[in-house]
Amino acid sequence: MNTSMAEQAKWIVTGTVDAPAEQVARVLLDVREGDAGVEGNALVLAGDHAEESGALTLEGGPARFTGRFGASGEDYLEVTVDREAHSVRVQTWYGGTYAVEPAGEGSRLVLRVHNLVPNSSRFGQKVAQIGVEARLERRLQAVLTAIGERLGCATRVGAALK
Repeated sequence: MNTSMAEQAKWIVTGTVDAPAEQVARVLLDVREGDAGVEGNALVLAGDHAEESGALTLEGGPARFTGRFGASGEDYLEVTVDREAHSVRVQTWYGGTYAVEPAGEGSRLVLRVHNLVPNSSRFGQKVAQIGVEARLERRLQAVLTAIGERLGCATRVGAALK
């Protein structure tokens, strides 16, 4: 996925999966219409995202999906799948790209975050940055856990880089 200069990663979080990159990519890229974060669908939305936001149903495809969530149904997200790059881009309270890379006999999952709360004021964006590294580590851990459970292998999250 190409990103403009304005969308260069401001935060990077990495983790490892004890499975070959092709297997991890197959699980990561499994995004389709329907309930997200369950039964292997859109695992980039698994874990605390579902707990924070409630049920989420994706529409669209095969490369670009949208969904509404939250109590009001007004919260919106986009998911874009780039099968050639082995990556999935998410735009919700953060805009980031999850990408799979080979790492020895296993693989590395990298979350590169380009923006936070993109439609808020500069002040709102500054507030959103408070504790963002820990929140992004939890996001990646939730995705790694879902992938590890799906593949039956161990996963580990590293520290966030700014």
